[in-house]
Amino acid sequence: MTGGSAERARTAYLHVGNAISRQFAGPWLNNIASLGYVSWTVRAKGANDKKAVLAVVWAAFSGHGRDGDAEVDIVMRTWALAVGPEDLDLVAVDDGAIVGHALGAIGDLEGREALAVAPLCVTPSRQGEGIGSSLMAELLARARVAGWPIVMVLGDPGYYERFGFEPAGPLGIYYCPVGRDDPHFQVCRLATPDLSLRGEFRYCWEGPNGSAST
Repeated sequence: MTGGSAERARTAYLHVGNAISRQFAGPWLNNIASLGYVSWTVRAKGANDKKAVLAVVWAAFSGHGRDGDAEVDIVMRTWALAVGPEDLDLVAVDDGAIVGHALGAIGDLEGREALAVAPLCVTPSRQGEGIGSSLMAELLARARVAGWPIVMVLGDPGYYERFGFEPAGPLGIYYCPVGRDDPHFQVCRLATPDLSLRGEFRYCWEGPNGSAST
């Protein structure tokens, strides 16, 4: 993954995040259960799903004068590193077609393993139906059962706060590429807070100080 690709990914999360969040948003986001019947199901990604997942990722992050190559690179790099728990690499499927994807992977928090989501996406024609919320809710539920104390994400606070995310800075956790107090870098606490979980976080596909892995 090139340094340029990594920088494009960070820029996408910060500058395109608000538009993507609005596209995810449906009137029922605060209570998925109120949907009743939905046409999609959420499950772990299978071995034969990769091509379809990458197509959804690319389409979801394309637009606004850019393409989704950086996010595709992130997903492929994460898969190659094999640092994502298989049951936290999720797809939404409707009538046999993959319409959404959420990837949880293990990063580094001052020498300790920590879980982060990157990326969460829904195919453009299905955004706004609650698919993204279903994926995130399922990922967090599985992470809690697996014993992960926190989950981190870089994205729009207005979207992610509904799942229990809060700014990471006040908790002493930061992501160098966006700065120590940027509200876009967030944490969801799934268990009693461990005050020793502090310091700089790095995604699995990054090197020291946020530089791209090679």
